[in-house]
Amino acid sequence: MTGEQTGSRGRSFDAWADDYDRFRPRYPEELFDLISTALDLPERPDVADLGAGTGAASIAMARRGWTVYAVEPGSGMRETLTRAVTAARATLEILAGTAESTGLRDGSVDLATAAQAFHWFDPPLAVVEMARIVRSGGGVALFWNVRDDEASRFLAAYSGLLERYLPGVEVGGKVAADETRTRDHLATNPAFIVEPRRRHLRHAMFMTPAEFVSLAFTSSYVRGGLSADEQQQFRSDLAALIRQHHGNQPFRVPYRVDLWLARRG
Repeated sequence: MTGEQTGSRGRSFDAWADDYDRFRPRYPEELFDLISTALDLPERPDVADLGAGTGAASIAMARRGWTVYAVEPGSGMRETLTRAVTAARATLEILAGTAESTGLRDGSVDLATAAQAFHWFDPPLAVVEMARIVRSGGGVALFWNVRDDEASRFLAAYSGLLERYLPGVEVGGKVAADETRTRDHLATNPAFIVEPRRRHLRHAMFMTPAEFVSLAFTSSYVRGGLSADEQQQFRSDLAALIRQHHGNQPFRVPYRVDLWLARRG
């Protein structure tokens, strides 16, 4: 998939931005504690959140008193982000830029983040842009919420269902986070000193069966990879799978946060 195709597919989330904001998991506070400590950030760092989407990471960082520039190319995502910022009573700046061209000044931030987004970027260009906007002594944090199949028989079965409907398809951030190519993209730029191994955090959210089905339909590979008839059958099969494992009760959905860190020399 080319950078242009990837960017276009990423911006397709605009069509269901409200559902994306409502059903996608948030990030644990421990993640931002870890990033701050590992990169030795100032108490109130300046942050560029690239591919900010509907703002799950941007708002969490702004609530900590960090100065956040939420960079998002999709107009639908920015509209939902604006409403979410207002509802959260948070303060941050929303920019209509891309990870490859943020519009920020040289050396203007202490940290560049990409939450559930780096696999949508043109990696070589995005890394060059990160090196340009992150000041010396700052850093980069790339992270993903990944469903923890090893901690849930239901999630393992759900991954099997996805594979049946979408054989061979790279499922969101799971592949991007699990492979070393994320680290390798960062390491191509001499401005960064990259941690050799990714770090992990674990957390969970509770969802009703209907909420999990709605979550599944925030995925571009489900919306864009299946026909209308296939989506209807997938919805039915997923509902049946949930009933098999959890009946009609809310259930715990375990996640693993995969994190790559790099320091700016």
